[in-house]
Amino acid sequence: MRCRKCQLCLSALLTLLGLKVYIEWTSESWLNKAVPRATFLSPTAPSTEPTLPVNLSARLGQTDSLSLAYWNQKQRHLRVLPSTDCQTWGTVAASEIRDFLFYPQDLQRFLLSAACRNFPLWLPTGRSSPVASCSDKDVPYLLLAVKSEPGQFAARQAVRETWGRAVAGTRLLFLLGSPLGMGGPDLRSLVTWESQHYGDLLLWDFLDVPYNRTLKDLLLLTWLSQHCPAVNFILQVQDDAFVHVPALLEHLQTLPPTWARSLYLGEVFTQAKPLRKPGGPFYVPKTFFEGDYPAYASGGGYVISGRLVPWLLQAAARVVPFPFDDVYTGLCFRALGLVPRAHPGFLTAWPADRTRDPCTIRDLLLVHPVSPQDTIRLWKHLWGPNLQC
Repeated sequence: MRCRKCQLCLSALLTLLGLKVYIEWTSESWLNKAVPRATFLSPTAPSTEPTLPVNLSARLGQTDSLSLAYWNQKQRHLRVLPSTDCQTWGTVAASEIRDFLFYPQDLQRFLLSAACRNFPLWLPTGRSSPVASCSDKDVPYLLLAVKSEPGQFAARQAVRETWGRAVAGTRLLFLLGSPLGMGGPDLRSLVTWESQHYGDLLLWDFLDVPYNRTLKDLLLLTWLSQHCPAVNFILQVQDDAFVHVPALLEHLQTLPPTWARSLYLGEVFTQAKPLRKPGGPFYVPKTFFEGDYPAYASGGGYVISGRLVPWLLQAAARVVPFPFDDVYTGLCFRALGLVPRAHPGFLTAWPADRTRDPCTIRDLLLVHPVSPQDTIRLWKHLWGPNLQC
C-alpha cells in the first residue's frame, strides 16, 4: 500500500515537472513569435564605417526596375549630379515628368533648380562675412546649427537668450537664405544689422522657402569642411525648437567612441510613407516618387557626427534631390550604409499644451515646436531656483 502511494506521488511529481517544462517552452515560443527581433530598427553598430558603393540602387531600395516614377528612374541611372549647368538638369526633369504642370508650384520650382547647390554667401555690398572660422584653439564640441528664415527675428532672439547662449564647447550659428524674398518685404537692412551685431548668421544667396531647407544642410556641410572641419558634433535644428543643451552634451560625452564616429541621433521614423493627398504640405505625386521612405530622424532636430561631413557631401552628389530635408538626409545616410539611432528624449511633435509645464521637459533633450514666448518662459522656469518637480 505504501509503495503504491509512493508511485502515485512520483507520478504526480513527474507530471507537474513535465507540465512546467511545457509551459516554459510554449511561453518562450509565443514570445519569440510575438516580438520578432528582426522587425526592430537596429541602431548604428559600434563598428560600422561609412561606405559608398559604385551602384547605390540596391542600397537605396531601388529594386523595382519597372518603376516609372521620375526620382526612381533618375536614381537608377545617376552617377553624379552636375557641378555646372544645373539649370539644364532641372529643365530636363520638367520635360520628363508627364504631369509636371499639375505639380504644386513649390515642387515645380524645387525641381527646376534641384541640382543647383553652389550658392555664394549673401553679403551686404562692400562688406565681408562676420562669421568667423573655427580657430585651432576654439573648435566647438557641439555646433548648434539652427535653420531659420530672414523674417524670424523673434525666434532667433529667443534662442540667443535661452538655450543658444554660449556654453563651453558649443557654438551657435543660424542658417538663412537671402533676406530679399519673392514678393515679401525687403529685410536686407534689418538682417545686415543683425548679422553685423551678433556675427552668427550664415546667409546664402538663394530663395529661402521650405523646399530649399536641404540647401541649408548641404551648404552648411560645405562651410564646415572649409572653416570648421574638426567639429565633433552638429545639431541641425529648427528655430522653433527648445534644446536642453547641458543634457544633450552629457549624453554625447557618454557615448562609446565607436558609436560617436557614425552618429545620426534624433526621433526616428522607420515606416514613413509619402503622403498622396494633393494640397497637403508634404504631398508627393506618384509620378515623382514610388516606395517607402528610408529610416530618418525628424527635421525638427537631430545630431550628426562631424566626422561624417565629407562623407555626406559625397553621398549628396550621388543621391537624386528630394524636396524634404529630413527625408533627404535619411537617404544620404542610407547611401552610406548607416542608420539613425533613436533617442526618446527627442520629441519633434510636441503638444502645444504641454509647453506650460517645465517639469515635462526637464529630462528631455529636444522638443519641437515651441513658440519664442514659451521658449523664454520655459528657460526661466527650468533654471529658476524655485522649480520643484
